[in-house]
Amino acid sequence: MTTPAEDAVPEPAAVVPAAPAQPEPSAAPYAVAPAAAPAAPQAYAAPNPMPNTWMNITALVTGILGLAIIPIIFGHMGVSQSNKGKADFKWMGIVGLVLGYVMVVVWIVIIVAWTALFAGAAISTN
Repeated sequence: MTTPAEDAVPEPAAVVPAAPAQPEPSAAPYAVAPAAAPAAPQAYAAPNPMPNTWMNITALVTGILGLAIIPIIFGHMGVSQSNKGKADFKWMGIVGLVLGYVMVVVWIVIIVAWTALFAGAAISTN
């Protein structure tokens, strides 16, 4: 058995007018790229197993040996690499540079003195 309240049909709710249908925008300009998987983490480069420290060592050794041009060349290269963080022992490069420049001055003095000695000897024999 049903009661009259159960048989009653509920009144429809107030009807809201529907918004006018809008055309669907084309997918191309508004397309959203599918979410990509996150990129794998980048590995750091392996540290240089043999840094350019040999340039500073070469500058120091050749400067001690009295060579003039070689410690200047390797000293400048080694100090430059040390400033970039690619070499160690910057002090060796600087000492090699100083010794190289000192040896250039010493060799110039020796050549001038040697030339003056022989020029004086050649003049005095006449």
